[in-house]
Amino acid sequence: AQADEQKFHYDLHTAIRSSINEKFAVYPYLHERRYSKGQLAFLAACGVKTILLSENPTTTFSYFSSRQHGAHAFTVELGKVRPFGENDMSRFAQAKEAITSLISREDFSPQVSMDELDIFRVNQVVIKNADDFTLHFDDDTPNFTDFTKGTVLASESGKTYVAQQDGEAIVFPNADVAIGQRAMLTVVPTKLETLDV
Repeated sequence: AQADEQKFHYDLHTAIRSSINEKFAVYPYLHERRYSKGQLAFLAACGVKTILLSENPTTTFSYFSSRQHGAHAFTVELGKVRPFGENDMSRFAQAKEAITSLISREDFSPQVSMDELDIFRVNQVVIKNADDFTLHFDDDTPNFTDFTKGTVLASESGKTYVAQQDGEAIVFPNADVAIGQRAMLTVVPTKLETLDV
């Protein structure tokens, strides 16, 4: 790619866990770069109107593409995984149409009002430190389920993890990860202050 060309990386996934916000994207930590309203508009055109802002470097493919190659990059969760052949493809129609337009139309420039988007930031990164790590909610609790301040979310030897504020929600909970790995994120609503329009 030439220096003035934009690069894009949409790492598309389906999730094992259901989600209150069916489709969502993780915007990798950008270091000194600004969030792109144009990219948020593209995601909205794909039917992805929930954005989770990562505030630290991670080991995700989208973070690598963003940091190492300057790409507009996102991890995009498109809904709950279903057995092969059982997905309702109409639920992906917006994403298919937007991606096709991005590839085939030079004039494709979707717009979005920031009020249409649900923006979250990471509040807590919960790392599993002991074999007795336990989540204090049902295994089938959907991503983006929120809790009231003080609700115990997880515990392990010597440590209890609680919701630090009303409306704090859980994302990617997994008590079965190896010790030293992330067992859960908690997120809270936020606003984007700085956009590269």
